[in-house]
Amino acid sequence: MKNIFPLFLVVIMSLITVDSIATTQLAGLEKPVSGNLTVEDSLKTNLNIGGAVRVNYSYKEYDKQSESTLGSLEFELFRLNVTSEVGQFKLFAQYRWYSEFSMPEYAYMSFDLTDKSEIQLGLNKVPFGVLPYSSFGYWESILYHLGLEDDNDLGLKYSYADEQWDIDLGFYKNSELSSANHARYSFDVVTEVEKNEFNHEVNQFNVRVQKNYSNTSLGFSLQHGNLFNEQTSETGKHSAYAAHLTSSYDNWHVQFELGSYQYKPKNQQGQDTNKVLIGAFDNTFYVASKADFYLFNVSRDIETSINAIDKMSCYNNFGVIKPKRSSPGIGNTTLQNLLGCTLKTDAITTYVELISGVNSAFVNGPGIGLIDDKSWSHRININVGYYF
Repeated sequence: MKNIFPLFLVVIMSLITVDSIATTQLAGLEKPVSGNLTVEDSLKTNLNIGGAVRVNYSYKEYDKQSESTLGSLEFELFRLNVTSEVGQFKLFAQYRWYSEFSMPEYAYMSFDLTDKSEIQLGLNKVPFGVLPYSSFGYWESILYHLGLEDDNDLGLKYSYADEQWDIDLGFYKNSELSSANHARYSFDVVTEVEKNEFNHEVNQFNVRVQKNYSNTSLGFSLQHGNLFNEQTSETGKHSAYAAHLTSSYDNWHVQFELGSYQYKPKNQQGQDTNKVLIGAFDNTFYVASKADFYLFNVSRDIETSINAIDKMSCYNNFGVIKPKRSSPGIGNTTLQNLLGCTLKTDAITTYVELISGVNSAFVNGPGIGLIDDKSWSHRININVGYYF
């Protein structure tokens, strides 16, 4: 790995001495942040606006240009979050502007049926697996790149929550954008004419049930939907299930999830059905069409006497994707590990993370569950944001 680990340690130590470093909440890429701007009119309409501005540093030990220039620092995004309430109805929306594209993350209307249940209509989070995120930190888990974590689709969702139970039922007509639009937040099956890929997701059902105890939650998630092929006009299927656990003790937090997914596309005759095309953030890659998955994540809140740091946590996320079918170019196991810390000071949040992968799409791999003869590859990612 050459000099990546000394560089990683130097970066962490240098950040800790800077007053502007910060941390965010334990789980997820970034959580919606409510602003403190409130407007009220005679109709008792409440409007809250929040957002973030972020820059990102990346160093890839497997990339010659990144190695020669010691990585790159780039503007990552400007985003706005909006919440509104008029009478019994609420609105939640977030839109993101990146340097090369923009997209919504979520945008839905909500109606409270009771003080324990609600209905959401629009672009909302699919209830699957550990919620709200099956990961700690910025870079999310390998399941995010499969569309099984932090996935937002267009549909209707019913949610019930009390001290003992969380129950979610959802129907999603489509993914969030046109299947040909790859500049999206959530990873979905997408179309691409140049690759002769014409499948997209339709008519998806989700069921999620979770039992809550004092410090532990146990749950099960089920997902089933269709894949419509625009070339053959035939409809295939896709499905997934997962058992999941979260637990906290003192300053320690644990997430565990295991399950399986499969895609059964109706492609034209002779086209391989053992892989499907996934896309997001204006990027596409292939994944094995049937696989088991395993996640184990652990995080610890750390008390610090450094005045510049209000909160600090460190974590490790480990994920495995094991394909259940083999064909030319498909069948190797994917591994991904993330070791990192988050730090927070006032409105500034900083993530410092080392992402390592084998056969992993965003860590020098060709996709997920494909054939790749390379060993572990590594990248450092540092994200600094002002949240308001």
